[in-house]
Amino acid sequence: MSSQKTTWISNLKERPSNPRQGTTSHSPTTEPGSSISCELHDQAVSFDGSEPLDESNTFVPEPTSTEPLSSQAESADVLLTRWSDQIFHRGFETIFGLLVGRNGCPLVNDSFSDVCIPATKLFRKLDAERDRDLDRQNSGYASEVWERRQDRDYQIEQTLSRAIRSFAAPWLPLVLQQSHLATSQIEEIIRDSWRTARGDMLKVINRVSYRSALTLYLFAQTPIPVGVSEDEELDGINGLLCLQTALLQIQRLREGQRSCQFDASEAGTWTDAGTRRRASLTQAYLDLESRAYWAAVMWDTSSSLTLNLRTSLTSGLNGGCSEPAWRLARTFLAGSLQPETEYWRTNGLEVSDEVTSKITTAAAVCKLYVWKNITSLKEALREGVDEESVLFVWKALLDSIDIFRTSIRPLLNICERRLQFMDQLSRLSWYEFNLQYYLGILVLVNAIEAANRSDLLSQLTEARQDAEHESFNVLKFGIESTYTLYGPGEDSNPASRLDATSDLPGEPITLSFVAIDPYPNHVVDSVLLLNEVISREYRQCKIKHGAYSHLWSTLTKALGQLPQSSKAVQAAQENLQRSFYKIDATAVTNTAVRAL
Repeated sequence: MSSQKTTWISNLKERPSNPRQGTTSHSPTTEPGSSISCELHDQAVSFDGSEPLDESNTFVPEPTSTEPLSSQAESADVLLTRWSDQIFHRGFETIFGLLVGRNGCPLVNDSFSDVCIPATKLFRKLDAERDRDLDRQNSGYASEVWERRQDRDYQIEQTLSRAIRSFAAPWLPLVLQQSHLATSQIEEIIRDSWRTARGDMLKVINRVSYRSALTLYLFAQTPIPVGVSEDEELDGINGLLCLQTALLQIQRLREGQRSCQFDASEAGTWTDAGTRRRASLTQAYLDLESRAYWAAVMWDTSSSLTLNLRTSLTSGLNGGCSEPAWRLARTFLAGSLQPETEYWRTNGLEVSDEVTSKITTAAAVCKLYVWKNITSLKEALREGVDEESVLFVWKALLDSIDIFRTSIRPLLNICERRLQFMDQLSRLSWYEFNLQYYLGILVLVNAIEAANRSDLLSQLTEARQDAEHESFNVLKFGIESTYTLYGPGEDSNPASRLDATSDLPGEPITLSFVAIDPYPNHVVDSVLLLNEVISREYRQCKIKHGAYSHLWSTLTKALGQLPQSSKAVQAAQENLQRSFYKIDATAVTNTAVRAL
């Protein structure tokens, strides 16, 4: 392997995957008074708080094109290449970066760290540090061994890039308004990118690294595209297996730094990894490792909540009370955060973008803590444990909900009154974390109803009503609020647009928060649970048909703004239509009966 290639690999692990970004950092400024961003300044690319440019729908009708099909496919592939990094970095990376950054990770106490730490930056840096450590420990390796490791590193980076393309591909129709491509061509590109990423997964499973874990997680979060048959779905690795393997890899990497391990790829014997590497484990590395572990805990808890699985990284029934990660989370919420929030509530506060970032990330920690306790209760009800254990978990859950109600909810309400004066990242974060918290409560109610525990459900009356009502308000806010996304080479900073080395600027794209939501599965789950709520309310004569139709239309609009190439989105839309037909038929029957 040439020295040019190995130098490129080394540099790539410490920079964004988009070469057009040059040396621009994804780390936000930490200067006082600066707004929170994943760029150098809030004016750099997108989070500038600019006014919405357009209220048009996200997805446009299929255009007609006279270009040959092969030329259209090539153009769509170029668009995907150019836009995938933009969509990924401005959506998923931004929300993720806040959750593991300075204010979002309770496992690390570092007031000088970045507010936003993008996933690719975090995981690349961890791999780079591990590689440097291996180089120091094994300086006598033959050159061919070193080159094999560099080639493996190159392959890891390529599979991550393809996973990012596949993850971002469902949002590609957002740029149809800037092209003359047929929707059918775009859909084919989406399917091809998903198939390509899926074909990589078996190799990724066997290449244990932090970037491999991120690659597996991204594929697990990529929806199966419309047009993929059931037989094709069965003929390969599924997302759930990839998610579980990603968690296993992060756990293996974390534990491998501190214990003896069997390394068949190198020596074929047990090696004392702790003795070999402990001396080089700096506090900076341990902090990065803790942030990656917290990310894995978030992934694990989320999948457990929505897929009815046991958590893999933390224990089930007593995990929210006994596991170190959750004890630290509770200490953060009820200890270090409590005095500050109490001062804010009693003395008032100036709601700047920086303060909003602190509040929303604290809400995200609390939301995850509530989710963990919900998953513990679901496991207790599902596994049929003794009543004492159920009540123990139930008490811990009520305690977590009370923390949110007394410490977090009042601050989010203060932010809500100032939303129109905040930048778009702050507003997107407020929408995202509110929607997710209420989703957790809806899932909780659904699980208790399924277990026929009316005694527990009666204690949730206030939280249940808040979740059912506020979920609609948050969804409506997400539908109506707009987010400006700038294309490759485009910039909201006029000075940057005059840079002769940059791409020619084009029109920015404006879409709703629901449309850009990096977790569309949470929107789908919320919509389906809320559809059950309004159907029940109508059958119990608590709302009239007109109110039902109005609420139903809000749910339909939310699904309509999500990427339409997703099988899950289409299935949810069909579910809503069936529910509406049943309710409509009931309303017609009731009207006829009353007429008699």
